Amino acid sequence: MQVSLPSQQRGIAAIIFVLIYPLLFGVFVLAVESTRYLQTHARIGDGVEVASLAVAANATFNTTTNQTLAKGIVDTYAPDGEITLSDINIVRKSCDEIYGNNCGKPGVYDKEGLVFTEYKVTLNSEFESWYPEDDYALGYEETLILDGSAVARKYQGFTIDVAFVADFSGSMLNSWNNDIKYLGVIQVISDITKKLEAFNESTELELNGQRILNRVSFIGYNVYPHDGSRYYSNVDYYGNYSSLSWEWWKNIPNINFNATVSDPLNNNRTSITGRDARDYSEFRTLDLTEDFPSFRSTISRFYPSHGTASYEGIIEAGKIVTRGKNVRKLIIVLSDGEDSIDENNPADNRYPGYAALQLYNRGLCDNIISSLESKSIGGRQVEAKIFVIGFGYDIDKNPGLKICAGEENIQSASSYQDIYDTVLELISEEVGHLYFRHYDQ
Repeated sequence: MQVSLPSQQRGIAAIIFVLIYPLLFGVFVLAVESTRYLQTHARIGDGVEVASLAVAANATFNTTTNQTLAKGIVDTYAPDGEITLSDINIVRKSCDEIYGNNCGKPGVYDKEGLVFTEYKVTLNSEFESWYPEDDYALGYEETLILDGSAVARKYQGFTIDVAFVADFSGSMLNSWNNDIKYLGVIQVISDITKKLEAFNESTELELNGQRILNRVSFIGYNVYPHDGSRYYSNVDYYGNYSSLSWEWWKNIPNINFNATVSDPLNNNRTSITGRDARDYSEFRTLDLTEDFPSFRSTISRFYPSHGTASYEGIIEAGKIVTRGKNVRKLIIVLSDGEDSIDENNPADNRYPGYAALQLYNRGLCDNIISSLESKSIGGRQVEAKIFVIGFGYDIDKNPGLKICAGEENIQSASSYQDIYDTVLELISEEVGHLYFRHYDQ
């Protein structure tokens, strides 16, 4: 029996190693490269998910801006790629395009049926292999295409119709917190509209082919509101007049309180002819609008004077917001004092303070809210609120407005900043939220 020498065995082992080395190296390459590509693909998936959320939150029509945002995020997750903007595709769809007439209906695609804009972010990009296949070794192709896709939705919190009901009686010419009251109030309202304007400019949300926008209106009042040419009254009178003289002390005793309260949003306007020689006010009712610059310019020219009858402004506000297109309705009363009374005889039925208590105690404001919330827009019930902000006086001394809004919807402000913060909180309950899902269609 012939025995191999150790030197001969080492030679055979070397030959075997040389023969199987390409195979071993190929297995090594496949293991390393496969692990890398699996990890990169997972990272791309994560990056595209985050990118879809970021693009939805960014809410802009500019494709390049959205692609740049998405690229920056995916690059962070998968830095070994050479991703270009053209590798990223972003498809925007409105709620209408996806669900048609069912858009905005509760229970169809979520419990609340919030309107949304959907963004689908897709990435297809080439990645260079570290160990490409050649004639001598196994491996992947020189370049490999990896992809990822994700969808995010930007849900819209309900936009709002806001009616600012502002006391424009003579006391608003007094100073408070180092500013004339009416000027401070106008500035607060203007600042609020700038916030709403910024939101309206950034939102892309649509319902039934129309953009969803916040809108505001202004109702100034002293003894009556004004429509730009004359004063008018919103209460019912026993005589069912088409017009009345400006002599309010003759008109108020003829108010039909029960008729006024029973259906306040459908009361007829009664024209008030002439004006008290002591009334120097300049203001008018502004209907709901999203043209905030024009709105701000108009209210900046207003000027207060004369007495106070808050119920006239509140009824008008209810009539205005009921015509609005938004589901949420908010009537904000800004008052620096109680309705006009005879201080020696508060029960004098010729004064607005007497009429206010009669109307509020009979449920005027409750009926305004009930009437608004009995309506629906796009299949959703209207949500309405009257909120009173008092400033520059003890609000507890105005029982009428407290009865109107209720204890939980009345606040005494200590500064103009306090008024601003309160109003902003009221109108900014929820501007929207994000939703993510893998796109599997």
